[in-house]
Amino acid sequence: MTYILGLTGGIGMGKTTISNFLQTLDFKILDADVIARKVVEPTTPGLAELQKTFGPQIIQADQTLDRAKLGKLVFSDPKKLAQLDQIMQPLIKAEYEKQLALAEQQGHKVVVIDAALLFENGYADHCDAVINVEVPKAVQLKRIMKRDHLSEKAALERIASQMSAEKRRNLATITVDSSGTVEETQAQVIKWLKINNLIED
Repeated sequence: MTYILGLTGGIGMGKTTISNFLQTLDFKILDADVIARKVVEPTTPGLAELQKTFGPQIIQADQTLDRAKLGKLVFSDPKKLAQLDQIMQPLIKAEYEKQLALAEQQGHKVVVIDAALLFENGYADHCDAVINVEVPKAVQLKRIMKRDHLSEKAALERIASQMSAEKRRNLATITVDSSGTVEETQAQVIKWLKINNLIED
């Protein structure tokens, strides 16, 4: 029986660090960001639908999606963000379900659904437990501005477009604080995995 573990956290919270660590434990990772890129690759119906909705300016010369331009369009306009979600979520869900079924057939003991919008898009309903990753808002803001080269205003818009940290914390099985060192963050995860018999002592 495959154990399905959700992994979530707002933008800049340190979710990727934990996802990479879980992969070293031979857990199968289904990364929503990777799936989201796959469903809008050149020549896909997903990319054609985005171009039709948001215009040809979001397509680069090599026919790939210009994520920066699309991000600027949608993160400052809730209506456009909702349009993007309406297009993307059914495509992501179909691909995710296909990959999950394959992982179960292959006999993976633990499958991790790595998704920032795990609760918002209903993926948590499939999970046996959910790990939420969190840092103080000031740390989150600093990380996003540095990593994505965004202004404070643009970074705050992206934070505001997601579920609040408090709500995510209340819905999760466990919340891991990733504001310390990588080793300190991993130690919290290891402790919880051992308690739940997902890894051996």
